[in-house]
Amino acid sequence: MQLEKKDKQHVLMLDKALRFARAKLTADITAQRLLILISVFQNEGMNQRELLKTLESTSITALSRNLADLSTLTSKKLPGPGLLELRVDSMNLRIKRIYLTAKGRSFLKRWLKTMDSP
Repeated sequence: MQLEKKDKQHVLMLDKALRFARAKLTADITAQRLLILISVFQNEGMNQRELLKTLESTSITALSRNLADLSTLTSKKLPGPGLLELRVDSMNLRIKRIYLTAKGRSFLKRWLKTMDSP
């Protein structure tokens, strides 16, 4: 099976995106984590359940782990990249809303600029 030209371009863009993220952040950045960053960028302030609805084939457990691994303290209690922060909702203390940090916003802007270049 041969890929069409458009499909090849998409694969190359994903490869370029992952390489950029791994070079600028950490080697364990996955496509799923990039999708989470993009979703948060597009919908800052949503909670985990709302974010889960925007992602396909992700469990709440995997999402929670990935959110932690994109925050300042990873799921293994090690220093993380600090791209996301979870803030308690002032109306319901059981809900945490997800936001990009200044570092996360800066990374996404550089990443998007790189994606636009040939």
